[in-house]
Amino acid sequence: MSTAERLLSIDGVTGGYGDADILRDLHLHIDAGEIVVVVGPNGAGKSTAMKAVFGLVKIRDGRVLLDGDDITRLKTERIVRRGVAYVPQVQNVFPSLSVAENLEMGAFLRDGDFSASMERVYELFPVLK
Repeated sequence: MSTAERLLSIDGVTGGYGDADILRDLHLHIDAGEIVVVVGPNGAGKSTAMKAVFGLVKIRDGRVLLDGDDITRLKTERIVRRGVAYVPQVQNVFPSLSVAENLEMGAFLRDGDFSASMERVYELFPVLK
């Protein structure tokens, strides 16, 4: 499939924290409609890879494409406006908020009524309701 038809392409990304490269020549390609799971032991770089896509980790080499557009050097807020989200690996992003309030925080950039989306989440994960 061509790069333009891919939803997300991570091409040869090297980067990490400070001077330490956690990611070395990472390649990952996700097409629209795919469900992709990244599996590995603690310390393998799974979260670092997702943070790199989201602009939270310095990328020294390679690039990240979203819908064919290079987002490698975009600021995180611009990546969010493109529809990319990152959910940290913790039990609650905002532990003082309810489940509904946490979900609403995830929709703060959406215009209009997002109640149908909330109901869809509750259908998928009834325990949250």
